[in-house]
Amino acid sequence: MKIALAEPTLVRQVEQWGRETDRPAEKILEIAVQTYLDELEKEAIRSETQMFWAMHDDLLKTYPDEYIALYRGKVVDHDKDVSRLEERVRERFGLLPVLIAAVNTQSRRELRWLGGRIDQVETSA
Repeated sequence: MKIALAEPTLVRQVEQWGRETDRPAEKILEIAVQTYLDELEKEAIRSETQMFWAMHDDLLKTYPDEYIALYRGKVVDHDKDVSRLEERVRERFGLLPVLIAAVNTQSRRELRWLGGRIDQVETSA
C-alpha cells in the first residue's frame, strides 16, 4: 500500500526535517506517523482503563469471574478462558487497542492490551 502526503506545508516540513537530521523524508514520515499512533494508543489505554473502573460494579454483576474485552467503552466479548478470548479479539480487531480485563473482586486486577506494544498492565483499585 502506498500513502501519499498531499499537504504541501507538511511535505516541506518533512523534507526540511530530513535535511536537518540527514534522514530520508520517508523515514521522518514513518517516525512521525508511529509517534502519532503511539500517542493515540496511550490515549486509548487511558480511556478504556478509566471506563473499565467506572463500569466495574456493573461488570461484576454481569460477568463475575470472567474476562471481558472492552473496545471504545463497550464490552465486545467475554469468556472464562482468557486465551480463547484473546484469540477471538485478535482475529476480530487485529492491531486495534482492546482492553482484556479480569472481572473480579480481588484488590489486584490484571489488564491486558491486544493490538499494541503493551501486552500486560497491572493496576490496583
